[in-house]
Amino acid sequence: MNEFQKIWLSAYKGWLLAVSPSGELHSTDYTAAREHADAVLNSLIKAGEVQQ
Repeated sequence: MNEFQKIWLSAYKGWLLAVSPSGELHSTDYTAAREHADAVLNSLIKAGEVQQ
């Protein structure tokens, strides 16, 4: 797993855990988690924190 995948997966899992620590999730939670993870990774790339 490369650095981008690790950052994305961490943000994705973090969002889902924050939304529902008990694991009771709705299908829209997964979409929101994906969008959050994409935004986190894009922000880090734009800020120069990670290299493409």
